[in-house]
Amino acid sequence: MNKLWQIVANVVLYGFLLLLLYNSLITEWDPWFGFVVSFVIFVAILVQLTPGLHAKGLSPGEYPYLNE
Repeated sequence: MNKLWQIVANVVLYGFLLLLLYNSLITEWDPWFGFVVSFVIFVAILVQLTPGLHAKGLSPGEYPYLNE
């Protein structure tokens, strides 16, 4: 059930970012804001697709390199 809420939250957030991108590039021409929104979308997708950037199974104060 927790995974389902994460998926729903991601769909809503990406939809909102795409709406902002559409508004900044099509409806009201604002290339700087469009670039910023595009960069945020790019970084979010990059972090989700790169498994090494996820910190799974760590407790607060524990560093990943100490478990090796």
